[in-house]
Amino acid sequence: MALQTLPLISECTAESCAFNTEHTCHAPAITVGNVQDPLCDTYLTAPDKGGDPEATGRVGACKMSDCRHNEHLECHAPGISVGYQDEKVDCLTYATA
Repeated sequence: MALQTLPLISECTAESCAFNTEHTCHAPAITVGNVQDPLCDTYLTAPDKGGDPEATGRVGACKMSDCRHNEHLECHAPGISVGYQDEKVDCLTYATA
């Protein structure tokens, strides 16, 4: 899948993430999942902001093979939301098939 066709991160409410500015993810491509939970593996707290401030983040890979949007460990949702769930930063678009 080409970078420009990867699903956009429509919103991210994890304000403490180094890639988040005003609810927008600026990581080039995130990885979702640790096989059991749809965690944002790219979530990072740091004193400096990272990523491209002119770009909106996308989903590069997803380890949640039971998600209805997952095909061959790639996300095919039109866009996703990332935020806090049970004190973890998760893909809120995750849905089982």
